Amino acid sequence: MPTRILRKTDFRQFSYRVNPVSDAHHDVIKDMHIRIESYFKNRPECLADRKIYSSNSNRYYSILFATIDDSKMFELVFAEHIDTQGVKYE
Repeated sequence: MPTRILRKTDFRQFSYRVNPVSDAHHDVIKDMHIRIESYFKNRPECLADRKIYSSNSNRYYSILFATIDDSKMFELVFAEHIDTQGVKYE
């Protein structure tokens, strides 16, 4: 079962924690980062603000899409890794 590392926090925004809590978590973060960077490299027309920020002594990689359409496409590609914490974004 895939790890739900990505958190959808709004209609156009996703984030994930980048400071690992274990070696296994480090491997999951590294793999996800490679996959996400590849996703954007292969879609230069997809506009998104990507940055790393700190909150409560944790670091997060945040993705804010310019359009809901781009956000939905990202969500389809990474669906098995996204956690909405029970919120329905429809």
